[in-house]
Amino acid sequence: MIGIQDKIEDVKVKNDEITLKLDQLEESLGLLTRQGLAKDKQIKDNKKLTDDWTNVKKLAKDMEKEIKPSITNETQKNKNEINKLEDQLKLFSNNLKKRDFYKYDTGREMAIKKLEAVYDEIDDIEKKIEDLGFNAKKFKEAHLIEGCNKHVESVKAECQGMKILWDQISTLQMTFNSWLESKWPDTKPYDMEDDAKKIQKNVREMKVDKKSNTYVGCLEEIKKWLVFLPMIQELRDDAMRERHWDMIRKKVGNFADPNTLALKDIFNLNLNKYAEDVLDTTEQAKQEAKMEKTLAKLTGIWKEVKFQFTPMKDSDVQLLRLSEEDFELLEENQLQVQSMSASRYVATFEDEIITW
Repeated sequence: MIGIQDKIEDVKVKNDEITLKLDQLEESLGLLTRQGLAKDKQIKDNKKLTDDWTNVKKLAKDMEKEIKPSITNETQKNKNEINKLEDQLKLFSNNLKKRDFYKYDTGREMAIKKLEAVYDEIDDIEKKIEDLGFNAKKFKEAHLIEGCNKHVESVKAECQGMKILWDQISTLQMTFNSWLESKWPDTKPYDMEDDAKKIQKNVREMKVDKKSNTYVGCLEEIKKWLVFLPMIQELRDDAMRERHWDMIRKKVGNFADPNTLALKDIFNLNLNKYAEDVLDTTEQAKQEAKMEKTLAKLTGIWKEVKFQFTPMKDSDVQLLRLSEEDFELLEENQLQVQSMSASRYVATFEDEIITW
């Protein structure tokens, strides 16, 4: 049917060109006839060509009329097939978000396989679109297939976005896993935190479904590290003593000397669940370190202070006194001791502070 229509269309398209050539041939033969140079056979052949072309045009017109009902029927059938395919594509697109690659727990390897399966489905759909689009074009209704093409492009863009997201997830997981293998003494939490923030920024700028489980799961994974790494910074503070680690062990469970562990051993303690307790302990460590430093300074100062003795008037009794400078120092140190005694972290050095 389409082949016949193509031939009819060829007749319409070539009519002006062929008619012009026949007219030119007719004029040339007319000129030759007037000069007595035209041959009968040439005149007969030209007449036959003209008659043949007239017959072809009539046949094309008659055939066009004859096949019109069939063409109308085929056009409607093709239109129905296009509408059916477009409805299928709408359903396909709506159900896309139910696929496993929209679930973070699927993992990149399986997610990529699932995405490749979608691309295979799209290839099959595009073949149908190509066939239906070819027919639509022949039936002068090429616009009918545009909706299907838009749905396919939308699905492909969505899948491409998800692939990029999974590639990013793969990269961040490799980064996090490499961090977990680092030894505690070699850990660089400040640099790690900067890198984690950059990763978070990149993910947030991605053009994907921000409500998808995969996207949310990815951000939650990053968030765990952004909570964990500041705690690591605090735990690696020089103020941390064994007594402070013991306090943390009472909260999270027993573990070996951190200096012998990898970061993953600390990560597996799920410190995020005890963030408040951990940060309170590290704050205590820093405050106690300040007290320890202050007490050592006081000891050093008053070990060197020299008291002055002056005789009491009309007596052999010697009065103990300080120089004006040392007296001012005494007042300053008394304030420091009072401040330490009022601290909520006074317990460790309480006896020494009371002595002062």
